[in-house]
Amino acid sequence: MLNYKPEQILIDVEVENSLLAREICDRFSDVPQLILEQGDDHKKTLGLDPGRNPLTQGKKNLHLKYFQGHSFKSCPGFSEDLLCCNYFTLDLVENCPFECTYCILQAFLNKPMITVHANLEEILENLKNQISTRSRQLYRVGTGEHSDSLALDPYLRISPHLIRFFSNLPNAILELKTKSHHVDHLLDLPHGGKTVIAWSLNPETIIEQEEYKTARLDERLEAARKASDAGYKLGFHFDPMLHFPGWEKEYPRLVERLFDSVSPERIAWISMGTLRCLPMLKPIVEDRFPSSRVFLGELFQSDDGKLRYLKRIRQEMIRLMQQELQKHAPGVPNYICMDKPSVWRNSMPSQPEDSSDLEATLEFGFLQTEMERV
Repeated sequence: MLNYKPEQILIDVEVENSLLAREICDRFSDVPQLILEQGDDHKKTLGLDPGRNPLTQGKKNLHLKYFQGHSFKSCPGFSEDLLCCNYFTLDLVENCPFECTYCILQAFLNKPMITVHANLEEILENLKNQISTRSRQLYRVGTGEHSDSLALDPYLRISPHLIRFFSNLPNAILELKTKSHHVDHLLDLPHGGKTVIAWSLNPETIIEQEEYKTARLDERLEAARKASDAGYKLGFHFDPMLHFPGWEKEYPRLVERLFDSVSPERIAWISMGTLRCLPMLKPIVEDRFPSSRVFLGELFQSDDGKLRYLKRIRQEMIRLMQQELQKHAPGVPNYICMDKPSVWRNSMPSQPEDSSDLEATLEFGFLQTEMERV
């Protein structure tokens, strides 16, 4: 388990007495705590020196924040040019204690500290009100957009609140995406079959070279087995897939290891996606992780502004993975994340007509898994 303990806790005065803030502060009762009034300069409070890797230093600080914006929203990856799955995100934690070299958070989070939206009860009530206006729609909601969903959960204990909350929502599914193995505190919760616990997977060599501080592959797969035994539905995301010497052998081995560990009947969905990122990430990675090999592949700036592998490479990688998945789990829905319909062609056996069609396929996969559980 990642041994996390902040050096200090900064608390917005508006959430000083919130349930989540009190619980977190009680767990870190020996850590200095500072109440922030409105308008306090957080960078000045932290004393960060931009010349001394503020990302690494900033993560040693925990900010319990009153969040006034829209925590619940459509996935930021949605685009009319892409085949998207109509996913929704629930932003509750910003930044991540893991150090994946390719992590896009390095390029766009404007505060380096770990930030928790501590007005959780208010946020969840707003979510409930929003989705109740479209009671016939099934919302798939994930918390892993701005942080790993479970990396700090043994300490913050946000997910137990969410799992109980979603268990009583008739038209919403919670997905917790992680590269950790932190599931023991979730196994006895009354999830009601409404939570999917999902793992991002890469070959062991990539985990060692590019996914620092994360759980090893066997730890992730063992955690998935535990979650399955506890009745949770599972998801897996081969994302980002990296093009490196030997990838065509390593990724099929990864699929074999997955299905040696869990039954396909317990899997709600599997996604695939090759490396894509904003160009501004490249110099950050080169500075913070000089031994990283992420940017040694054939990358170009596509018309959406992101660096991507050439289309033929993306199609080749996805085609091989889809064939392996079909061999082991022909009934499990799998899809491409954040790529164009043209990439689906020549790499997938069929292509959804549009985003609604893809969404319906994934909902069917979820409901089939739920029927298996019952």
